[in-house]
Amino acid sequence: MMSESASFTVIDCNVDPTPHLELLKAAGVTGIFQYLNPLGVNAKACTPERARAIAASGLRLGLVSEGWGDFAHGGISAAAGERDGEHALAQAPLLGAPDGAAVYFAVDCDASARETSKLVLPYFAAIKKVLAGKFRVGVYGSGLVCSTVLDARLADLAWLSASRGWQGSREFLASGKWALAQQLPKRIATFEFDPDDARGDCGDFVPFAAVEAASAPSAPVSPLELLAAEIGDALAREVGKLERTL
Repeated sequence: MMSESASFTVIDCNVDPTPHLELLKAAGVTGIFQYLNPLGVNAKACTPERARAIAASGLRLGLVSEGWGDFAHGGISAAAGERDGEHALAQAPLLGAPDGAAVYFAVDCDASARETSKLVLPYFAAIKKVLAGKFRVGVYGSGLVCSTVLDARLADLAWLSASRGWQGSREFLASGKWALAQQLPKRIATFEFDPDDARGDCGDFVPFAAVEAASAPSAPVSPLELLAAEIGDALAREVGKLERTL
């Protein structure tokens, strides 16, 4: 079992973390990144039930979208970006994501400069167009992918993969331009996850907080406030009568 004095506060995992939330809190975790799967529902994809359990435990939720996440299956292209953006636009609110939260989109392979130019940039251009500012766009991948997409202003936040041997990754880590930097997997008891270094705002959120705040009952009005309102209404009526007689 890992020590409870963890040096990270954010993790990501592709399984249901809810049985382990108290252990994670005890280890100092404050945020959990979960997946959107534009190819369909599976155990990897976050559910509203998971999101509510995370919120009830006092933790934050972050979102990353990944179907195939590579070029071999056609997962990174302009058409795939439109599909993945539309899926995120529909699914993120169901998980309690407020406007302005981030959704990261994964390029989970060591993309070459040519692949980044010909496929990754069109992928993120399509995503940015679909999201249209409702959610911030995050990019997950190698240093080359993260820096290129950020420089093209097609993403607001970057998440560096733990695969430091990928192109440009060590340089991007040193640049400090990342919001998240993934580390090698760790384990607490039987639960395995990826820890992440976080720098400032990484786009996570308290699930359903905005919805619940809007639906919360208003504070009760005191008798003094009611009296003041009645006096104000009476004065306004008298002023109106006076104006009509002048």
